[in-house]
Amino acid sequence: MKKQMALTLSAVLALSALAGCAGDATPSNSPNKPTTPQTENGEQTVETVKIKYVVPGTEPKDYQQVYQKVNEKLAADGVGVEVEKLYIPWDAWDQKLNLMLSTGEEFDLFHVMQDRTPFSSYYNRGALADISEEIEAYGEHLKSHIPADIFDGAKINGKHYVVPTYWVEMASEGQFNIRRDILRENNLEEPTTPAELISAWETVMNNWKGSNKPYLGTRADFDPISLHTSVLHRTYDTFPFTVKDKFFYVNQNGDIRSWFETEEFKQDAAFMRELYTKGLTNPDILVMKQEQVDAQLDSGEWFVRLGTGGSLAGMQKYNPDATVDDIGVVWFNPEKEYLRPLAFKNGNAVPVNSKHPEAAVKFMNWMLASQENYDLVQYGIEGTHYEKDGDKGFTPIRDPQNNNNSRYRGSDSQNGNVNFMRFDLESSIPENNQVLFEPNPEAINSIAANFVFDPTNVRTEYTNILSEATASITPIYMGVQDYDKAFPAAIDKMKKAGLDRVVAEYQKQFEAYLAEQ
Repeated sequence: MKKQMALTLSAVLALSALAGCAGDATPSNSPNKPTTPQTENGEQTVETVKIKYVVPGTEPKDYQQVYQKVNEKLAADGVGVEVEKLYIPWDAWDQKLNLMLSTGEEFDLFHVMQDRTPFSSYYNRGALADISEEIEAYGEHLKSHIPADIFDGAKINGKHYVVPTYWVEMASEGQFNIRRDILRENNLEEPTTPAELISAWETVMNNWKGSNKPYLGTRADFDPISLHTSVLHRTYDTFPFTVKDKFFYVNQNGDIRSWFETEEFKQDAAFMRELYTKGLTNPDILVMKQEQVDAQLDSGEWFVRLGTGGSLAGMQKYNPDATVDDIGVVWFNPEKEYLRPLAFKNGNAVPVNSKHPEAAVKFMNWMLASQENYDLVQYGIEGTHYEKDGDKGFTPIRDPQNNNNSRYRGSDSQNGNVNFMRFDLESSIPENNQVLFEPNPEAINSIAANFVFDPTNVRTEYTNILSEATASITPIYMGVQDYDKAFPAAIDKMKKAGLDRVVAEYQKQFEAYLAEQ
C-alpha cells in the first residue's frame, strides 16, 4: 500500500522533485518509556521512540544543545518520545518536502503553512495520516489550549489530519508595517491609500542613506494571501473577499470565480507593476530567496513590510535612535470589516509513511502540558538563551558572535500558542503584538475559511495549473511583466492546463459545502 502511495505521489509531484538530502543529526541517547518490554528474567527495559520532525528554515546555533535538554525532559516526564528536527532551507522547502513525501521517505512530523501550501493540498495527494485516534488518546493539552472552532477548521470529513497552531489572530491579514522613523526622516505623513504609499516610497528611495536600497522585502508568488498583497483588497469596492487555495476568488455572498480573471487581480498586478517600474521592488524579485528577504529585514534597510516583521535590533542598524514604536501598523480603509481568510494559519501534520503517529502527537501535546515545556522548546535554556521577564515577558541573551541574536529561538508560527507565548518586552513591536496576538472581536470569518477542496476529480489539471501559474502568472503578478502584454498568452496557457475544469469543480464542491452548513 505504501509503495503504491509513493508511486502515486511521485507522479503527482514529479515537477517539484529536488535532488539532495540534508544529513541526519547525531541521535541522542536519552532514555524514554514508550513501551515496557520484559527481559528474560522479567525485568522491564526502557525503549525510546525517536521521531523526525521536518521544518523550514535554518538550524539555530544551539539547536543540538537545546534539544538534548528537550529530550532529557521528555524522558524525565515519561512521554516515550525523542525528537530530532531536520531543517530545510526556505528556498528548497517545497521541492525537498515534496520529494520526501513522494518517495516515501520515513519521517514523522512536518510543518504546514496554510498561506503557502494548505494541509488540504497534502491530504489530496494522499500524503497525510489520519491522527484522530491519536489526538483522542494523547491530545489532552492540545484540545485544552487550541479553540474547538480552530480544531474543527483543521478537519476533513470529521477526521484530524493536522494539528493547528493557535499562535495568531487571522484577522491580522490585510495590514502592513511601516517605518515611522523613516517617515519622520523624510517629513512624510502616514499613507492612507496605495497611491500615497507609492509616492512616499519614491521619496524614501531617493533620500535613502543606507548602503542597500529599501526594496519591498518579499519573494515572488502569485498568491495574495501568501504575499500579503491582500493589503490592497481593502481599497476595492468588492471587499470583503478572499483568495482561497491560490486560485479562487470567494466573496461573502458565496460567489466563486477564477482569481486570475477578476478585475481585482488586474488591479493588484497594476500596483505591483508600478512598484517594479519605479524601482521599489528588487530587480531580481523573481529569484529572491526567503533568506535574502530575511537578511534585508535584519539589516534594518526597509521601509514597508507587507504583513508584519522587523525588529528593534534590525532597525537600529540603520537608525540607532529607533524605538519599538517606530514600526507602525497600517490598514487601508480601517473602517471596513476585518476578515479572517483562513480558520488557522499554520500547523503540523503526520505523513502517511510515519511509523510513529502516536509519538508525534505525544510530542505536540507535551509542548502544551506546561509553561516549562513550552519555554524550553521556544526560548531555549533559561540563563543561557533567555531570562524570564514577568509572567509573559522574556529577555533574550544576545551573542555578539551571532549577529547579536540569541543562539537559540524556536518558532511561534510552527509551535506557538497564545496561552503560553512570551514577548520580548524591550524589543518586540507593541502594535504588532496587539494585531497578531490579541483577539479581534469585530472580525468576521470568510465564508470559505473552513472549506477544504478535494481535487481528486481534476487531479491532473490541478497539478498542471499549479506548475503553469508559477511560470506564467507569477511574473505578471509581481509586476515584472506588463499585464496587458503578457496576460492574454498566460491565461490561454492556464486554460489549456485545465483552469476552467478546476474552477468548475471548486464551485461544485463549495456549493455542496454551503448547503450542508
